[in-house]
Amino acid sequence: MSRTLLPLIAFLLVSCSSGPSIQEYFVSKTEDPSFLIVDIPTSIFGIDKSTLTVEEQEVFSSFKKLNLLLFRKTDSNALLMQDELKTIRSIVDSNSFESLMVFSDKSYSGKLLMQGPDDRPNEILLFASSEEGFLVTRLIGHKMQVDKALLLANIIQREKGVDQLERVFSEIF
Repeated sequence: MSRTLLPLIAFLLVSCSSGPSIQEYFVSKTEDPSFLIVDIPTSIFGIDKSTLTVEEQEVFSSFKKLNLLLFRKTDSNALLMQDELKTIRSIVDSNSFESLMVFSDKSYSGKLLMQGPDDRPNEILLFASSEEGFLVTRLIGHKMQVDKALLLANIIQREKGVDQLERVFSEIF
Protein backbone atom coordinates (compact mmCIF):
# COMPACT_ATOMS: atom_id res chain seq x y z
CA MET A 1 0.00 0.00 0.00
CA SER A 2 2.81 2.43 0.78
CA ARG A 3 4.19 1.98 -2.75
CA THR A 4 0.99 3.37 -4.26
CA LEU A 5 0.32 5.94 -1.57
CA LEU A 6 3.76 7.54 -1.64
CA PRO A 7 3.69 8.54 -5.35
CA LEU A 8 0.15 9.89 -4.92
CA ILE A 9 1.19 12.07 -1.98
CA ALA A 10 4.27 13.28 -3.86
CA PHE A 11 2.11 14.17 -6.87
CA LEU A 12 -0.36 16.11 -4.73
CA LEU A 13 2.41 18.05 -3.01
CA VAL A 14 4.05 18.99 -6.30
CA SER A 15 0.81 19.86 -8.10
CA CYS A 16 -0.55 22.11 -5.34
CA SER A 17 0.62 25.66 -5.76
CA SER A 18 1.21 28.01 -2.88
CA GLY A 19 0.02 31.11 -4.71
CA PRO A 20 -3.01 32.04 -6.76
CA SER A 21 -3.28 31.15 -10.43
CA ILE A 22 -3.86 33.84 -13.01
CA GLN A 23 -7.46 32.65 -13.35
CA GLU A 24 -7.99 32.91 -9.59
CA TYR A 25 -6.53 36.41 -9.70
CA PHE A 26 -8.97 37.44 -12.43
CA VAL A 27 -11.91 36.01 -10.50
CA SER A 28 -10.84 37.71 -7.27
CA LYS A 29 -10.83 41.12 -9.01
CA THR A 30 -14.24 40.79 -10.67
CA GLU A 31 -16.04 43.01 -8.16
CA ASP A 32 -13.09 45.35 -7.47
CA PRO A 33 -13.84 48.86 -8.84
CA SER A 34 -10.14 49.50 -9.49
CA PHE A 35 -10.22 46.85 -12.24
CA LEU A 36 -11.96 46.45 -15.54
CA ILE A 37 -12.34 42.84 -16.64
CA VAL A 38 -13.69 41.97 -20.06
CA ASP A 39 -14.21 38.54 -21.64
CA ILE A 40 -14.09 38.73 -25.41
CA PRO A 41 -15.16 35.68 -27.42
CA THR A 42 -13.51 35.45 -30.83
CA SER A 43 -16.99 35.57 -32.39
CA ILE A 44 -17.18 39.27 -31.46
CA PHE A 45 -14.67 40.05 -34.21
CA GLY A 46 -17.40 39.27 -36.75
CA ILE A 47 -15.13 37.29 -39.03
CA ASP A 48 -16.81 35.45 -41.88
CA LYS A 49 -15.20 32.02 -41.66
CA SER A 50 -16.20 31.20 -45.23
CA THR A 51 -13.60 33.74 -46.44
CA LEU A 52 -10.79 31.95 -44.58
CA THR A 53 -8.52 29.23 -45.92
CA VAL A 54 -8.70 25.80 -44.30
CA GLU A 55 -5.56 26.54 -42.26
CA GLU A 56 -6.94 29.91 -41.15
CA GLN A 57 -10.24 28.29 -40.13
CA GLU A 58 -8.35 25.76 -37.99
CA VAL A 59 -6.30 28.51 -36.38
CA PHE A 60 -9.29 30.76 -35.75
CA SER A 61 -11.35 27.96 -34.24
CA SER A 62 -8.51 26.94 -31.88
CA PHE A 63 -8.66 30.33 -30.13
CA LYS A 64 -11.81 30.66 -28.03
CA LYS A 65 -11.63 33.94 -26.13
CA LEU A 66 -9.60 36.76 -24.67
CA ASN A 67 -9.78 37.72 -21.01
CA LEU A 68 -8.65 41.29 -20.37
CA LEU A 69 -7.86 42.70 -16.95
CA LEU A 70 -7.06 46.41 -16.81
CA PHE A 71 -5.93 48.49 -13.86
CA ARG A 72 -5.82 52.24 -14.35
CA LYS A 73 -3.84 54.16 -11.74
CA THR A 74 -5.62 57.06 -10.06
CA ASP A 75 -4.75 59.23 -7.08
CA SER A 76 -6.97 57.09 -4.88
CA ASN A 77 -5.48 53.69 -5.89
CA ALA A 78 -1.82 54.56 -6.51
CA LEU A 79 -0.60 52.60 -3.47
CA LEU A 80 -2.79 49.64 -4.39
CA MET A 81 -1.18 49.47 -7.83
CA GLN A 82 2.22 48.58 -6.38
CA ASP A 83 0.74 45.71 -4.34
CA GLU A 84 -1.22 44.43 -7.33
CA LEU A 85 1.84 44.58 -9.58
CA LYS A 86 3.78 42.57 -7.01
CA THR A 87 1.04 39.92 -6.97
CA ILE A 88 0.80 39.73 -10.77
CA ARG A 89 4.57 39.53 -11.16
CA SER A 90 4.77 36.67 -8.65
CA ILE A 91 2.15 34.77 -10.67
CA VAL A 92 3.70 35.35 -14.10
CA ASP A 93 7.22 34.72 -12.81
CA SER A 94 6.16 31.37 -11.35
CA ASN A 95 7.36 28.12 -12.85
CA SER A 96 4.00 27.50 -14.50
CA PHE A 97 4.62 30.16 -17.18
CA GLU A 98 7.31 30.09 -19.84
CA SER A 99 8.53 33.45 -21.09
CA LEU A 100 8.32 33.84 -24.87
CA MET A 101 9.33 37.48 -25.12
CA VAL A 102 10.21 40.41 -22.87
CA PHE A 103 9.82 43.96 -24.13
CA SER A 104 10.25 47.46 -22.77
CA ASP A 105 10.83 51.06 -23.66
CA LYS A 106 10.76 54.36 -21.76
CA SER A 107 6.98 54.21 -21.23
CA TYR A 108 6.13 50.58 -20.56
CA SER A 109 7.41 47.05 -20.08
CA GLY A 110 5.89 43.66 -20.56
CA LYS A 111 6.12 39.97 -21.15
CA LEU A 112 4.54 37.48 -23.49
CA LEU A 113 4.23 34.12 -21.76
CA MET A 114 2.62 30.76 -22.22
CA GLN A 115 1.42 28.01 -19.96
CA GLY A 116 1.36 24.38 -20.97
CA PRO A 117 3.29 22.26 -23.44
CA ASP A 118 5.39 24.09 -26.05
CA ASP A 119 3.49 22.62 -28.98
CA ARG A 120 -0.03 23.11 -27.54
CA PRO A 121 -0.17 25.72 -24.73
CA ASN A 122 -3.24 26.00 -22.53
CA GLU A 123 -3.06 29.76 -22.60
CA ILE A 124 -0.96 32.61 -23.90
CA LEU A 125 -0.56 35.58 -21.58
CA LEU A 126 0.43 39.17 -22.22
CA PHE A 127 1.37 41.27 -19.19
CA ALA A 128 2.25 44.93 -19.69
CA SER A 129 2.67 47.78 -17.24
CA SER A 130 3.44 51.48 -17.24
CA GLU A 131 3.22 54.37 -14.81
CA GLU A 132 -0.48 54.71 -15.69
CA GLY A 133 -1.51 51.12 -14.91
CA PHE A 134 -1.25 47.59 -16.18
CA LEU A 135 -2.92 45.08 -18.46
CA VAL A 136 -3.11 41.30 -18.35
CA THR A 137 -4.54 39.53 -21.39
CA ARG A 138 -5.21 35.80 -21.47
CA LEU A 139 -5.69 34.13 -24.84
CA ILE A 140 -7.53 30.89 -24.17
CA GLY A 141 -8.28 28.15 -26.63
CA HIS A 142 -8.11 24.50 -27.55
CA LYS A 143 -5.12 22.96 -29.31
CA MET A 144 -3.57 26.40 -29.78
CA GLN A 145 -0.16 26.79 -31.35
CA VAL A 146 2.10 29.68 -30.41
CA ASP A 147 3.33 30.17 -33.96
CA LYS A 148 -0.28 30.38 -35.14
CA ALA A 149 -1.08 33.30 -32.81
CA LEU A 150 0.52 35.65 -35.35
CA LEU A 151 -1.66 34.18 -38.07
CA LEU A 152 -4.68 34.85 -35.83
CA ALA A 153 -3.60 38.49 -35.46
CA ASN A 154 -3.26 38.78 -39.25
CA ILE A 155 -6.74 37.28 -39.77
CA ILE A 156 -8.29 39.72 -37.30
CA GLN A 157 -6.51 42.65 -38.93
CA ARG A 158 -7.30 41.61 -42.51
CA GLU A 159 -10.95 40.89 -41.77
CA LYS A 160 -11.32 44.20 -39.89
CA GLY A 161 -12.07 42.40 -36.62
CA VAL A 162 -10.69 45.26 -34.54
CA ASP A 163 -13.09 47.67 -36.26
CA GLN A 164 -15.96 45.34 -35.34
CA LEU A 165 -14.73 45.15 -31.75
CA GLU A 166 -14.56 48.96 -31.55
CA ARG A 167 -18.15 49.22 -32.84
CA VAL A 168 -19.36 46.77 -30.20
CA PHE A 169 -17.56 48.60 -27.39
CA SER A 170 -18.76 52.01 -28.56
CA GLU A 171 -22.34 50.73 -28.38
CA ILE A 172 -21.77 49.43 -24.84
CA PHE A 173 -19.83 52.39 -23.48
